[in-house]
Amino acid sequence: MRVDIDKQDIANALADTRKKFDRAKAGLIISFNLLGVVFCAAMFGLWRAVTAITATAPALSVDGVLNAFHENPAPFYLFCASASFAIAAILTAVAIFKARRKRAAAHKEEALNHSLNAGRFEFIFSAEKLTIMGPLAVKKISWQNIRAIEKRKSSIVFHRKDGGYDFIPKNVIPNDNFYDLMMVKHGSLINKACPYEEAHLAKPLSIVYEAVRGDLDDYYAQYFKKRDGKLFFIRRLCAWKPWAPFLFLTFAALAVASGFVAFQTYSLVQAGAAIAAALAAGAILVTKSSYFRGPAHPFRKNADWPYAQTDLTTVSLNKEGVFHARHGATDIIKWGAFSGYAESKRFGYLVIAPKQVIALPKRAFLNKAHFEDFTLYAKRNITLAKKQKSDAEHGRMMRSLGDKEAQQQLPAPVPKAVAAPTQKPRPAPAVAAMARPGPSPQAAPAQVKPQIKPAPKGAQAKPSPKPAPQTAPAKPALVKPAQTPTQARPAQQQAAPTPEAPEKPQTSKPVKKPAPKMPSETAAILNSALKKAAQLEAKAKQQEAASAQQAETPPEKKTAAE
Repeated sequence: MRVDIDKQDIANALADTRKKFDRAKAGLIISFNLLGVVFCAAMFGLWRAVTAITATAPALSVDGVLNAFHENPAPFYLFCASASFAIAAILTAVAIFKARRKRAAAHKEEALNHSLNAGRFEFIFSAEKLTIMGPLAVKKISWQNIRAIEKRKSSIVFHRKDGGYDFIPKNVIPNDNFYDLMMVKHGSLINKACPYEEAHLAKPLSIVYEAVRGDLDDYYAQYFKKRDGKLFFIRRLCAWKPWAPFLFLTFAALAVASGFVAFQTYSLVQAGAAIAAALAAGAILVTKSSYFRGPAHPFRKNADWPYAQTDLTTVSLNKEGVFHARHGATDIIKWGAFSGYAESKRFGYLVIAPKQVIALPKRAFLNKAHFEDFTLYAKRNITLAKKQKSDAEHGRMMRSLGDKEAQQQLPAPVPKAVAAPTQKPRPAPAVAAMARPGPSPQAAPAQVKPQIKPAPKGAQAKPSPKPAPQTAPAKPALVKPAQTPTQARPAQQQAAPTPEAPEKPQTSKPVKKPAPKMPSETAAILNSALKKAAQLEAKAKQQEAASAQQAETPPEKKTAAE
C-alpha cells in the first residue's frame, strides 16, 4: 500500500499520540502545586506581617511606620521574606510554563523536520513482519516487536517496544475494515516474545554490541547543552550521579536519629519521621540499585583498547547507507537521511534527527584504528550525500529560473549555426545542383565548338604553362562538358559571358530573397552555399573578362596586370 505523508499528517499523528496524562504533565502538575503551596505560605506570611505592623503603628504614616520598625522589626522582616517568596514563586511558575511550551514547540519542529517521516512510503504487510519502504530508509519490523496498534482520530499508529512509533493516515486507507482485517491477521503476534531468528537478523558485519540506556547519555548531554544554553547547569545538577548515595545516606541518618529520639522520648511524631525517612532510603536503594551494585565489567578483547566487548546490536556501513539491526527491528537508512556526526569520550553517534541517533560505542571496536576508519568512512559518505543534495537543489533552482535568462542564452548559438558551414567541399555539390536548371551548363558546350578555332592563335602567342594556374581554380564544373585540352580553356571562358550575362539577376534574386526567411539550420547551410556559388560565379566572370583583355593585349601586359 502506497502512502504519501506530508507535514500535516505528521502534525495529526503527533496530536493522536499525545497522551492526556504523561510524565511531563505529571511533573508540571507537581511543580505548580508546590509553587502554589509556597505562594500561599508567602501570602499568609504577608498577612501576618501586615497585621502586626498595623497593630503597632495605627497611624499609616512614615513616622508611624519607622517607630513601629524600631519597636518591633520582626514583622517587617517577615513581610520582606514573604514578599520575596511570593514573587519568586510567580516568576518560577511563569518560567516553567514557558519552558514547557518551548519544549513542546521544539518537539513538534523536530518531528516535522525529521528526514524519515515525510515522503512517499510503501507499507508491505507480510506474515512475519511489517516492511516500510521510504524515500531514504527501509524498515523491517517484526510483529512481535510492535507493542500495540491503535486506531486514533486521524491515523493508525504502530507502537514499537523501543518507544518509537509508525503511522498510516486514515485518508489513504482503502476501506473502513482495514484495521479489523489487520488485527485478525496479525493481532495474535503483537506484543509477544520475539524469537532469536527475528530478534537478530544480522549477518557477520562490521561491529556488534549490546545497546544499553547509558549509550545515549553522552549524546543527550551535548544535545541539552546546545538546546538549553545557560540553563544547562540546572539539568546537570539534577542529573548529578552522587545524588543517589548522598540522599540515601541523608535519609538513613535521619531515620536512625529519629528512631533513637522516638525510643528515648516515646514520641509518636519522632517514630513517624523515622519510618518515613527509612522508607525514603529504601526507595532510593531500590530505584538506584544499579549504582550501588557497581558497573559491569565485561571481558576485554584488547587491554590497550578498554572499550571493546561483544554485544548483539549490529551496525554496518556500505555505499548505499547504514544497516542497523536490533531488538527485532532492521533499518536500512541511506546516507542522505543523516544530518551529521557527533563524538564523545566513549561513543560516536550517527545523527539522523536531534533525538534519533545510532550509537557507536568504542567498546564495540577492536582498536583505535578500527574506530577511526569506521567513523571516517561514515563522515565521508555523509558529506558526499549533503553535497549531492545541495547540488540537486541548486540545479533545480537553476532550471526554475525565469524566461529572461533563457531568452538571453538561446539566441547566442543561432549566428554560430549560420556562420558554421564554411567548409569548402559542401558548396561544390550545391553549386552543381543549383546550376543544373539554368541554361549556362547546356549552352557552354554549344558555344565552345565554334570558338575553338581562334584559341590556338592566343595559345601560340603566350606560353602554355601560364594559363593553367588561371583557369584551374576558376570554375572546374564548366570544363567537364567541353573535354578539350588545357589550351582551349581560355576560349571557353570567353564564350561563357554571352549566355550567363542575362542570367545573373535570375540566379541572384531567388537566392537572396528567401535567405532571411529560413530559420532552420539546414536552410542556413543551403543559403550560405548559394551565396558561395554566386561569389564563385562572379569570380569566374571577372576572370573571363580578364582573359578577354589578355587575348587582345600582348602577353607582357597580361603578366603585369596579374
